[in-house]
Amino acid sequence: MSKSKLFKFEKSLLTLKDMITIADDFKEIYNYFFDHLGDDPDFLDLGKRSKNPFLKQVLGVIGEQLFKEKVEITQLMLTKIPKHSFYHGPCLMNGKMASVLFFEDIDMGLLSVVMSLGSYRTDFIRFSSIQMENGKDVIYCAPKSKTIH
Repeated sequence: MSKSKLFKFEKSLLTLKDMITIADDFKEIYNYFFDHLGDDPDFLDLGKRSKNPFLKQVLGVIGEQLFKEKVEITQLMLTKIPKHSFYHGPCLMNGKMASVLFFEDIDMGLLSVVMSLGSYRTDFIRFSSIQMENGKDVIYCAPKSKTIH
């Protein structure tokens, strides 16, 4: 991984992490990600394909809350920026397009799910997760707000 390339994105990743923890407009977080990171080929070159079974489990639990039924997570293609413990990538949740941004070091992330292509309705869910010593996991989703539809 090129240190000069990583340095180029350092400030944007820290800003994104701050936004994930405190921003109220979840759509703006995704806009920031794509405007400053996700559409830049140099940034995409920094990442490595990665698996994260815990994050996949978290997405399943969130999906069950969102869809009110068992959810199948498929085609999860995570990319990790190791120095920042940052994962990002698309997946399908019960066949609906979704995307996740997740900082493993603070156990916080943001999920977007395209609920309807016809109406362009997208749900955004901020979440925190904690792995407990007893092997059970706790997942907290932000309560409904004006940015969750």
